[in-house]
Amino acid sequence: MCDPVTAAVIVGATAVAGTAAQAVGQMQVAKAQTKAINEQRSVVREETRQEATSELFDQMRASRREQATIRTTAGEAGLGLNSGSIEGLLLDSAMQGELQGSRTIANMESKHRAGEAEANSMLSRVSSPTPLGAGLQVASTAASAWSGVGAAKITSDATTKKVSKPKR
Repeated sequence: MCDPVTAAVIVGATAVAGTAAQAVGQMQVAKAQTKAINEQRSVVREETRQEATSELFDQMRASRREQATIRTTAGEAGLGLNSGSIEGLLLDSAMQGELQGSRTIANMESKHRAGEAEANSMLSRVSSPTPLGAGLQVASTAASAWSGVGAAKITSDATTKKVSKPKR
């Protein structure tokens, strides 16, 4: 069996090592969480972009089909494409297509901003000790351990004095 001072030193050293390992572990977890959030942010942004691109292409095809139908119907009716009513229908179809495209882009940008806000919110909840904070935790544990060693020395000295009584 070891004396109380040695036991206190071992316990103190173990506590300091444990605190240091805990701080390093917290930093690694925070780094992994940050990386995962940033990767998710990129994935969501790319999915939103692809969705908007697909929607834009669908809208452009629909607009072209509508304009082709107008031209075909006008041709079958014997009307010229530059007559006032046909030209107005074609311009209106083109304008509606442009407005739909603008709405799609605005919706995509809004989704991007919402995704960024959500990612930033999640990042704000990631808790990582700073190197200074981790150092202070380790130093605090070391100070407590040193205090325990000092108390063990006092207890050991008092026990030694009681055991070895002076001879008369």
